[in-house]
Amino acid sequence: MTTKPTLAALREKSEKSAKKAEADKAELLAAAVAEAITSSKYGHLSAVARDAGIASQYLRDLVEEAHPGWLAKAAKEREEAKAGRGKGRGAAAA
Repeated sequence: MTTKPTLAALREKSEKSAKKAEADKAELLAAAVAEAITSSKYGHLSAVARDAGIASQYLRDLVEEAHPGWLAKAAKEREEAKAGRGKGRGAAAA
């Protein structure tokens, strides 16, 4: 005698799975945002997005939503570091 799950039981199981998947995805995205803002180095955000399996632009949007202005601040920090490195090379060469 074979026990077959009813359609209602399968639907309930499917709904539980969908809720679990949503919760897991939210946890993944929150962790990706938290990791992304740990460094303003060039390429860090893209690497985090790649590790998380999401698009870089989507992660940028999530970071901007959670931490308004962080992306601009990170870009400014990279530019300042770049300018500082440039001055150091010129001084060393002179």
